[in-house]
Amino acid sequence: MTSKDKRWSVDIVESPKDSQEDLASPSTSGEVDFTTLTKENVAKLFEGRNLAFISTLSKDGSPHVTPVWADTEDDVILVNTSEASAKSKHVSRDPRVAISVVEQYNPYNMVSIKGRVIEQTTEGADQHLRKLAKKYLGIGKYYYRPPKDKRVILRVKPEKMMGLSLHPAFYFLAYSP
Repeated sequence: MTSKDKRWSVDIVESPKDSQEDLASPSTSGEVDFTTLTKENVAKLFEGRNLAFISTLSKDGSPHVTPVWADTEDDVILVNTSEASAKSKHVSRDPRVAISVVEQYNPYNMVSIKGRVIEQTTEGADQHLRKLAKKYLGIGKYYYRPPKDKRVILRVKPEKMMGLSLHPAFYFLAYSP
């Protein structure tokens, strides 16, 4: 595995630890507790109707977190927002962002991404919003948009990804009253 491929690794818990002591001590079995997080795994999270939470940096450096609709194109994450939004203003000043996506029916399927906004464009933003409205609302129109609202697409290039994926059956296996 090259250093470039390591950013796609994901920790997966296959079975619960028996006691608190086991949680504090490292595994001596020699087993590797991670698997490869593929681009396909990440793409699947973005293909679903899963909200993405984007964090930008406010002028004072504090985080600003907003749930958004998002999708991907090649290796870039697309977030559609208003040109007047706080997140659009924040990334104009500082392009660093963090994005978290959690599968709506299995919250233990998730990915956290650190990256940078590499482009803000109004080109194709209205069509992109209709595409996202179809995906998230089931209709190709976003009715909550103010008439003079100018849309912009934030194109985010991921730099680091971390994820987790647990099968829903694990919840019942790990349950201990």
